[in-house]
Amino acid sequence: MLPGRLARKTYPFLSQLQVTVTSCRSMAEARKRFYRNVGVAGTNDSYEINLDHRKLKTPLGKVLQIPHYGLALAVAHEWTAVQEKIHPSLMHLTGLSFTVTDNPLHSSKWDVVDKMLDYLETDTILYREGSDDFMELLEREWDPLLEWFNTKFNVNLTPCNGICGANIPVEIREAVRRYFLSYDIWAVHGFFYGVEAIKSVVLAIAAAERKISVEKAVYLSRIETEYQASRWGSVEWAHDLEKYDLQSRFSAAMIFIQFNTWNATVKQKSNE
Repeated sequence: MLPGRLARKTYPFLSQLQVTVTSCRSMAEARKRFYRNVGVAGTNDSYEINLDHRKLKTPLGKVLQIPHYGLALAVAHEWTAVQEKIHPSLMHLTGLSFTVTDNPLHSSKWDVVDKMLDYLETDTILYREGSDDFMELLEREWDPLLEWFNTKFNVNLTPCNGICGANIPVEIREAVRRYFLSYDIWAVHGFFYGVEAIKSVVLAIAAAERKISVEKAVYLSRIETEYQASRWGSVEWAHDLEKYDLQSRFSAAMIFIQFNTWNATVKQKSNE
């Protein structure tokens, strides 16, 4: 069992990777903000976050080194935004960076991708069951994305009815595997965080490819909840909190992917 400081509020994926964690009571409580200034230092492919004179370290005591300047700035912003207390569970980009750096489960990129592929069999948009009008809604909202996915990967992924898992042919798994493996380990962790959040490989890839927005992906992943709420009403604080929490986590995943796949070239202005 991992100690409390390595619980899933620090490492975002530990529960998804089937690791037993300690109870919430043993997790470290929110700490009071202990620093005044936040800065980013580094060059090329290694950037560090400075909290006053201290380098930000991971739960295992490693100095956090981030390969992309944009991501380093985003992580630094999470620490700058802290008002009085540090709540690690709300600092998604920091948590993702800690996970990649410490790699507490010693997972290779292949291991993480393999875990993601398991979500294909239970992908949210593959399950179709309900009343006629609800099924029509699913076809209208989900089918265009499924068609896009099949065209992109040149496969024939089809929806299923009932509680049985979808039949995912080997060629579909391998096509999606090649797609994920084309990214670096940092981006792959971002994908995994996003897939786990909305329980859909198809929606996560569509959002990463900017076929749909984050808000649309989250809506499509919880379309049954939205449908029921439209008919029977909603508990405002509960449904809204769930939706915004999901949007926050999925947004962080997409930002993490984009920062770890975006390359920029800076050209110095000539003095001539």
